[in-house]
Amino acid sequence: MPSFTITPMVLVIPVLFAMIFLELLISYFKGIKVYRLQDTVTSINTGLLSQFVNSTGAIISVFMYSAIEQRFGTFEWSVESPFTWAFSLLFYDFLYYWVHRTGHEVNIFWAAHITHHSSEEFNISTAMRQASTGFYFKWVFYIPLAVLGIPLQVFIVVGLVDLLYQVWVHTQLVGRLGWLEKFLVTPSNHRVHHGQNDYCIDKNYGGIFSVWDQLFGTFAIEREEEPIVYGIRKPLNSWNPVWGNLHYYHLIVKGVKNQDSFSKKLMCIFGEPAWQGEDMPSYKSESPSVESYKKFATSPPRWVNLSGLLTTLLSATVLIFFLGTKGNMSVFIQTLWVAIAILMVFSAGALWSSSRWYRAE
Repeated sequence: MPSFTITPMVLVIPVLFAMIFLELLISYFKGIKVYRLQDTVTSINTGLLSQFVNSTGAIISVFMYSAIEQRFGTFEWSVESPFTWAFSLLFYDFLYYWVHRTGHEVNIFWAAHITHHSSEEFNISTAMRQASTGFYFKWVFYIPLAVLGIPLQVFIVVGLVDLLYQVWVHTQLVGRLGWLEKFLVTPSNHRVHHGQNDYCIDKNYGGIFSVWDQLFGTFAIEREEEPIVYGIRKPLNSWNPVWGNLHYYHLIVKGVKNQDSFSKKLMCIFGEPAWQGEDMPSYKSESPSVESYKKFATSPPRWVNLSGLLTTLLSATVLIFFLGTKGNMSVFIQTLWVAIAILMVFSAGALWSSSRWYRAE
């Protein structure tokens, strides 16, 4: 029996489930419907899948950061100094702003990040709907931290802090927070970030601090008179987490094949998502309204819903075991585990999508 190590994510997973349950309970007693079963389970499964993939893919980030920090690190920083941690968190969040902004403004990076925005609901489970394909480029943005010589362990911890802070802002149960809105990311300004409304598009990229958005002109305040419609302009229309991670890459490949010039092909990859080209999604449609927008919905048999819930609980249990024991596994064995996880969530999504095995149009 392999030894089990309690890692930060092993502790975080049950806490996330508890937060979802608490929000569900509060919303029920308040008479506010913010959860739908299939959307919630899809978000959770997408998050579980991302942890399987990124726990292995993160090896690239850790290796590259460590190599650059050891070879080019300019200064020595004391891990025991509060200044090291405060500076690192602030600078990390500044760099995260640009990671996040690029993830919205460059097609190939949006292909990864769009997964997080594909839910048509906004709740704590939405925070778990993270991409499985972003690890290949995000580490590049944090090279300045490595060049400054920030120790690897500090980089990892502040990155985790920045990520976990963002969980609680995915809720509709908390209103505006007054003067805190001026410098912190709050549920109110993050609701704007997830909106399809015209005034919400490409706004509020901050992780912890909203000051970056205010400095660079990407800040928007939530409008009470215009309720937010969550999701993406070209809906995913699928409960399959695997397809949720791949669908925009599929559109890019189709777009590249159908353009009549090399420059247009490059635009499909490196242009803005709003760019208009053959087989590329249009984002210039009319701003949706809560009254007219129709969310994706299916009505599977009760046994399908039950199997989806059970698969999610099983996947979460398997993930906790994987994260606690992967230190004893070779990269090959880790890869096999990831493949099994992909098959599990794919099967759950396919079951809900009936005969449409990989997607729903």
